[in-house]
Amino acid sequence: MGRIEKGAVRLISVLLIIISVTGISFIWTRQGTDLMARYRLKSKNGSLMKYIGRENKHENAITSLHSLCIRLPKSLSQSAVSIKSDSRFKEYHITIPSVSSSYFADYPVSGNGRSIKSLKYQMSGRGAVLTLTTTKPLFIKKSSDSSYLFFDFKEPRKCFDKVVLVDAGHGGSDRGTVAGGVSEKDISLSIVKYFKHFTDKKAVTEVKEYGTNLTSMKIKGVGKVGFFYTRLSDKTISDKDRIEEAKKIGADLFLSVETGSTASGRESEINGAQVLYRGSDKTSRSRKFADTVLKKLLSGLKCEDRGSIAGDEHYIVSASKIPVAIAEVGFITNKAERKKLVTADYQKKAAKALVEAVSEYLSDSGHKSSRKS
Repeated sequence: MGRIEKGAVRLISVLLIIISVTGISFIWTRQGTDLMARYRLKSKNGSLMKYIGRENKHENAITSLHSLCIRLPKSLSQSAVSIKSDSRFKEYHITIPSVSSSYFADYPVSGNGRSIKSLKYQMSGRGAVLTLTTTKPLFIKKSSDSSYLFFDFKEPRKCFDKVVLVDAGHGGSDRGTVAGGVSEKDISLSIVKYFKHFTDKKAVTEVKEYGTNLTSMKIKGVGKVGFFYTRLSDKTISDKDRIEEAKKIGADLFLSVETGSTASGRESEINGAQVLYRGSDKTSRSRKFADTVLKKLLSGLKCEDRGSIAGDEHYIVSASKIPVAIAEVGFITNKAERKKLVTADYQKKAAKALVEAVSEYLSDSGHKSSRKS
């Protein structure tokens, strides 16, 4: 090997050592590339090292305080950047309009990366779209200064005084009871959508940016209450996933909406509303919640009273560690009641009664929660 070749080998070896020690990674920012791959995590504090260290110490001091920072071109205002979340608050799409394909090369993202699992981008006709996933359901909060947009995350339960999970029973491949050509899953979904409509009308403005799967309203004596929904479309969700959802969002209350039916699914004269609760709940909170729901349904629907019933044989009842009620708002296997169940008028009345029941139960269950931070 000649002198020149040996010198080249030494130079390459030195460069490889420098790259290895400093953690610099020469990766082009291609569409669909995970932007987190451009950084190496510091083992001590979990902050992200900047690729090629473009920013000065002052800027690093600012950006290290936030999960994600985007340095915006002067021609773009922070209000032009939009955020959308998925129904589980684990994936967010941040749209930065009217920027070129070299945007992330000119304005690299930075931040400490806390709670971010992955971060990718794609160019579209609208501009650049950042897609980030989080390690668990979290709310994204946007703030800014003269140069940066900052994105930080907060657990849902810390944003509200109380959290309620509202569930449309069955869904997708699980049609529930089918009678007279009517599926239980469709009635449940319609009522929950009306429930959301009524809470939307009283929604607290600042939570609207978090996505369509959430509403919030203030209840006297309780404070700000966040309502989350297991489904707002026709999709399959297992009962286990429903319970996990309640745990992940830190729910205080679990309300599921279904219809009643005979055990055989055959037509019957049995009719009316009934509510299932967890009989093994030694605090009796589940029973109290069920009684409140039943009272409001009877008042709003003017239907037969079939009572509050221990329903521990149902998984979402027995597995729930919080007050739970399955509101069966009428019997789908009763021809006369089924005709009512499919009408918008009946569904709206049921939804309104359920909103009132949740409000009354929370108001009567004690003082305002102090867990919000």
